Amino acid sequence: MMSGPRFAKNYVSNYLGNDLPSRLITYRNNWALSSKQLPDPRRYLSYEPFTLDAWPTIISLVINTRSITREGYEFDHDPNFRVVYEMRTYIWVRDQGAEIVTEQRDNLTTVVREALMDGPSLSEYDADVPCSPKIDEGTIREEFSDLTLIKGERLLAGAYIAYDLALEEVIDHAPAGVFTSADVTVTPLPVTAVAPTNLLAISGDTQITLSWKESTWNGGVHEISGYSVQQSIDSGLTWTTVTTDTGSTDGHYVVTGLQNGIPYLFRVAANNTAGVGAYSAASTAVSPAA
Repeated sequence: MMSGPRFAKNYVSNYLGNDLPSRLITYRNNWALSSKQLPDPRRYLSYEPFTLDAWPTIISLVINTRSITREGYEFDHDPNFRVVYEMRTYIWVRDQGAEIVTEQRDNLTTVVREALMDGPSLSEYDADVPCSPKIDEGTIREEFSDLTLIKGERLLAGAYIAYDLALEEVIDHAPAGVFTSADVTVTPLPVTAVAPTNLLAISGDTQITLSWKESTWNGGVHEISGYSVQQSIDSGLTWTTVTTDTGSTDGHYVVTGLQNGIPYLFRVAANNTAGVGAYSAASTAVSPAA
């Protein structure tokens, strides 16, 4: 089956979601930057229309199909094509003060551009992807927006990186013939969110403060509306629900009413209209303390 622009967007968004955290740390260390100067992007979107409600935000879109070229045929005579998509990855930041907002945008744009140009990382990431996505580094260009005043001293700055992404796509069809019977198995695409990552639990007096990296894939259909939080006091054998919905897309929640001295494990999952997504790996055991 052909992959199409949906796969192209998802591929870039998922790749950046996996690649950027370690790359940002490397840049901060080498450039002696603070997390204020080079912040972590809060959301990776791969669908339109979008709402800018998390900052900074990185969004990858397909602008058009640049070319479709037939490369040949597979062993079973299915035609294969090289489809080139014109892509854009946008970087949006918002903060107070023109100097800091442009510094954040410029630093993030540099890191994202390097990620897109990193051939070895791209090849390693797409090892299990059937359509062999490849970014043509020679087509990469950048454009930066003017500053936009949002409210008071809060400013919005943006940039985009344009490039061509090529996919190897196959028209897969069954041989011509007469069907006497057929057993059809339908496997629906998952529409719940992937698990959050980097769950951290910090002890307090009868409470635990949780933070995590938000889900990088919302299921492809429904927006993430909040997070479900569960806890365990028997090393993860059984789990009880602390809250079914935090009511916020931020990766932060405070669990109160706990007993000091008791070790707790926690895990979180993203909610959308389709239901509760996959739960994160459990946190380390943390005991509340005065």
